[in-house]
Amino acid sequence: MPQEINLARGLYDINPLEAFISEGCVLLTPNYRLARRIKAEWDDRRIVAGDRVWEPIQVQPLESWLLGQWELAVNLNFLQPMMPLEPNQILELWQQIIREHAEECSDYQLLRPDVAAQIANHARDILLRWQVGMNDWSLRQSFQLDQDCATFLRWLTLFERRLSAHRQCTPADCLVQLLSIEGQLPSARVVLLEFEEIAPLEYSVLSSLSASVRRFSSASRRSECLAHSFSDKRAELGAVATWAANLHRANPKATISIVLGDMGGDRIPLEYLLRREFDCLGSKYTSLPVNFSTGIALGQAPLARDALATLALGLKQTAVATVVDVLRSRFLVLPDAQSALAQCFVTSLYKEGSERVLIADLRYAAANVHLGDEKGLILARYLRALFEMRELRSAAIPSQWVAHFNEVLTLFGWPGNQGLDSLEYQQLELWQRTLEEFKAFDAVCETMYYGEALKLLRDCCNRQISQPQTEDSPIQVLGPLESAGLAFDHLWLTGMQAASWPAAPRPNPFIPMFLQTQLGMPHATPEREWAFNEALLEGYVRACQTVHASYCRQIDGVPEMASALLSNFAVEPIVEPSFVSENWVSAHSAGILETYRDQEAPFVGLEAHAAIKGGSSVLEDQSQCPFRAFARHRLQVESLGAFTTALSASQRGSLLHDALYALWEQIDGYEALQMLDLASEKQVIVRAVQSAVDAAPKTQRRRLGQAYWQLESQRLASLLHEWLEVERQRSPFAVVQREQGITLELAQLKMHLRVDRVDQLPDGSRVIIDYKSGKCKTQDWLGDRPAKPQLLLYTLAEPVRAAALAFAQVCPRDCRYVGLGEVDAANGISTDVPRAVKAQMDAQDWTSLNARWRENLVGLAKAFIAGAAQVDPLNSSSCTWCGLQSLCRVDAQQKVVESN
Repeated sequence: MPQEINLARGLYDINPLEAFISEGCVLLTPNYRLARRIKAEWDDRRIVAGDRVWEPIQVQPLESWLLGQWELAVNLNFLQPMMPLEPNQILELWQQIIREHAEECSDYQLLRPDVAAQIANHARDILLRWQVGMNDWSLRQSFQLDQDCATFLRWLTLFERRLSAHRQCTPADCLVQLLSIEGQLPSARVVLLEFEEIAPLEYSVLSSLSASVRRFSSASRRSECLAHSFSDKRAELGAVATWAANLHRANPKATISIVLGDMGGDRIPLEYLLRREFDCLGSKYTSLPVNFSTGIALGQAPLARDALATLALGLKQTAVATVVDVLRSRFLVLPDAQSALAQCFVTSLYKEGSERVLIADLRYAAANVHLGDEKGLILARYLRALFEMRELRSAAIPSQWVAHFNEVLTLFGWPGNQGLDSLEYQQLELWQRTLEEFKAFDAVCETMYYGEALKLLRDCCNRQISQPQTEDSPIQVLGPLESAGLAFDHLWLTGMQAASWPAAPRPNPFIPMFLQTQLGMPHATPEREWAFNEALLEGYVRACQTVHASYCRQIDGVPEMASALLSNFAVEPIVEPSFVSENWVSAHSAGILETYRDQEAPFVGLEAHAAIKGGSSVLEDQSQCPFRAFARHRLQVESLGAFTTALSASQRGSLLHDALYALWEQIDGYEALQMLDLASEKQVIVRAVQSAVDAAPKTQRRRLGQAYWQLESQRLASLLHEWLEVERQRSPFAVVQREQGITLELAQLKMHLRVDRVDQLPDGSRVIIDYKSGKCKTQDWLGDRPAKPQLLLYTLAEPVRAAALAFAQVCPRDCRYVGLGEVDAANGISTDVPRAVKAQMDAQDWTSLNARWRENLVGLAKAFIAGAAQVDPLNSSSCTWCGLQSLCRVDAQQKVVESN
């Protein structure tokens, strides 16, 4: 049933209806809103007249009254009892039919079976309401001429067999059955109020059941019709909000309607703008004098959204975003969900790089995450209890799943212990009603597993609209059809672009086009759309004193024109509102800006030393931007990783490091390398690659799959082969260290480093090598703040000064060494220090360059220990992969500097 919504008084003049009421006529309306309006007006009139008891007025929506007549006929045994299906049950039945057909016939593929079910249901409903006899052989043959229509015909046959076998029916079937008992039910005198059109089936049934059928439309008002244009959608909605607020302030009793052409897209932005105009964004949030005709899908309401996210933890896998929603929810009892330990847990999930996570892995991660002495989240205990619910792994009927769903939610403490406000309490009631309706799926569904049941529940929640009950308001925000028959003092139509009013035809793809055109079915032809929208607009003009219509001159960069239906509207220019609130501008202009430069963090004491981790990355971050070093290594803030469908760049780099480590374990130097023939080299590379793949985390190997790892192994093997060709061109060397851990202390900052590789040359000198899978350059070592200080730290940590430093650039089709030194250890390692450093550093030889490096690195270490934390990026690329912009607000800082 639709939600009860209080409507403003005086929206319909029932004086002309008194004659019908006195005759005992049944008043039928095109929608619930108009029926409630007429009933409210009648009740108010009786109260004003002093009546204490009165007969309720006979007013109902047409569809509701006809279905009531069907129920009466069944109760009087005029019709055989059948089970009428609810809309959700009907759609589920269609989806079952489509799935069964897809399993039998592979020649008709669908991208969105759920949408196909909705279109098929609409097609059958239209065929029944337009009284198309599908038993006609020639008509059925016309369906066979189109693949979509022919497939629908097969679905229709299966659907009707299923209905017949279970003695079930749809609302349209009920109306068809009423035609068979003409004259048997008590006849009524019927008045159709404010109908623009009525389906042939409905009119036939009315004629057969009624003594008379009359139509009534309200008398026309002398309306003022004005048209406005705006540059874009935001300007249009802003003007509407300002207009409504000004009218309401000038005359609080005036009735105002805003008709949104795109209710789904415009409702939320308009609500925000209205709240801003009425100052209802803060403590007065519930004081907005506006009623919205539609709410949001229950599945989007926070209370129900978090319930569905919690239930998703009972699946085999779920989305990482769903886990984050669970931890953020205030409707669950998770005391440690906002702790630092929980943040470490979330960070670890994002580091995996996968958008989805297996619940088994999630359970393990939640139980083993640790931070200092803390270990494990309460979430792990809940997930363990969830795993022990064996009934969740068995098939059950929908009504049984309702009990299981409630058991899971109770385990997590939903809906929480913080209390619910009025809106949340209404959402809770709607959730409970939805679960009760879910039990009715027993009539159309057999046993199903947990995932299927949860998907069905989610679909039901997404189709269920959560419309809060609010106080009667003089401002109504309606859809184009919902204002039919209602009279307002002022009405504003938005979105009146030529492309939208009238909209392009949308014929049903499952009904032959000639049939839709011939019978004038809804949305079939441009002429049909024009006539319908023209009648709708005439109804607005007839019922309201002032009608405004507006359109945007541009939508998504595409120029637009006014609808041709507005040809009789007078064009009235209007000043577009400012995007920035005038109150805010005034307050900002009157304010005095105070600046305080807080660029220094507390000194790093002895106790804080133990918590600082990161090795060489501490000084690299300090060089790139002091604030980055402070945030990452003292605040321990990390940006969340990005989801990928493959290995990330850093994960590929780690894989390469592991492969090279295993490779040089088998080849200890130049001589062993030169002795390898092609077959031996291939075996060595295969073993190295396999060792690296085996070292990858099991969750990563399982997520990416065997085929992916085969391709990655081939890529890595080819890269290693290319790299060995570079190594063969070197002078003799011996690999003396691989992944050697060393400790370095600079200016009281202790760092634990790991050197990728150290080679020893025939003269005893050493070369320190750092593997890189991307492009490298020695300029990253120069200047007071070297961008890549890792190798420089290694040479300071070595007891014997290295003769050369080199990046091993292991990059496809560009493998080479890039470095500096006092010995020519390989192609790409320059010994011309003055030329390499140019004017960036005061160094004439290798010895003086090492001395300058030490000075610079000690300076960076001292700055970090002293607490230097200014936002000062080294260059434009320093912020590219930082991910901390929302914390340091470097962009806002740059704008302030530019403005000064």
